[in-house]
Amino acid sequence: MQWAVIFHRHDVRITKGVENLHYYNSALNQQGRILPCKVSCNLCGTLIADEGRNMWLAFPSLFNFRGKSNVPDTFRPTCHIFYGARIMDMDDGLPKWAGHKNKSELL
Repeated sequence: MQWAVIFHRHDVRITKGVENLHYYNSALNQQGRILPCKVSCNLCGTLIADEGRNMWLAFPSLFNFRGKSNVPDTFRPTCHIFYGARIMDMDDGLPKWAGHKNKSELL
């Protein structure tokens, strides 16, 4: 499973530590900021985000919300996508889409 939050790319600003980012385009098997690309920490290798041409898909588990109860509502899960390919069921009351949200069967 992956918990992800998607931002419009123009809404993301990295204000500190950009020199420690590593970019990798997996389709071309090439390092560098060739979109779309994976963004990771150059120091420890932790995957931070996927940067696309129009979006930035980040992993909320890397954000410091100062406790579970402080996670903003906008970062809380709203649905499951690709639930048709799941390996385990989730009984959490969230909508479950077979594929992409609003573009596949609602299960």
